[in-house]
Amino acid sequence: MAELAFKSLKQKSKLSHLVLENIKNALMAGDLHPGDKLPSLSVLASQMNVGISSVREAVKMLEVLDILESRQGEGTFVSNGISSRAFNAQSLQLILMPRSIKDLVEFRRMYETAFTHLAAENALRGDFEKLEEIVVEQEEKAKAAPLNEEDEWKFHFCVLESTHNPYIIRMGESMLELFLSTIPVSAEVLNSRSIAEDHRNLLTFLREKNIAGIDRVLKKSFDGWEQRLEGFPFYEKFED
Repeated sequence: MAELAFKSLKQKSKLSHLVLENIKNALMAGDLHPGDKLPSLSVLASQMNVGISSVREAVKMLEVLDILESRQGEGTFVSNGISSRAFNAQSLQLILMPRSIKDLVEFRRMYETAFTHLAAENALRGDFEKLEEIVVEQEEKAKAAPLNEEDEWKFHFCVLESTHNPYIIRMGESMLELFLSTIPVSAEVLNSRSIAEDHRNLLTFLREKNIAGIDRVLKKSFDGWEQRLEGFPFYEKFED
C-alpha cells in the first residue's frame, strides 16, 4: 500500500471529529481498504497537524463503531467487515431527531414496505422456517400474555434478514430500533392477537410472493401504529 498523506487540519471545530472525517474520506477515496494498517498515532498527528490526543480519541470512536481494530503489539487496522455486534450509532441519531408523526410514518411506510417486498423475492427455505417458528411462538403467547416490542422486533428483523442484503439489513436495524421503541407494551393498547394474526398473514403472503397481500397487511399495521402515536405527547403532530 502506498504511503498515506492525510490533510492538515486547521479548522476550529472539534479536532477529533475532523480526524475521524479525514480517515473516513480516505476510506471513501479508496486510499484505505479493509485490512490495511494505519500509520502510528504520532505519524497521523504529524500529517494532520493535530495533537496525538485528538487522533487517539478519533481512533477510539472508530473502534467502537467497528471501523478500526487495534491489535496488541501490531497496531491499528481497518476492519474487514462490520460484525453483527457492532455498535450502531445511526439508531441513536435517528432517536434524537425531532419526532414528527408525519415524518416517522412516511419513513416507515417507505422503508419497511421496500424491504418486505425484497424479502418476498429473496427469502430462502430456512428464512421461512425461522419465521414460522416465531409466528407459532407468538400465536401461543398471545393466548395468555400480551406481546411486546421484543416480539415485534424479532419478527420484523427476521423479515429484514430475509432480504440477504447487508446494506439494507444494517440500515433496517436502525429503522426498526426507532420504530419498535414507540410501541406501547400495555395489553390495553397493543392488541396481541391482532399482531400475531398480522404476522401469520404476512408470512403467508411472503411465501406466496403476494405483493398486494403484503401491502394490505402492512397498511393495517402502519395505520394502527400511527393511531397509537397520536396519544403520545412527545411526538409532534404535523400541521400544514
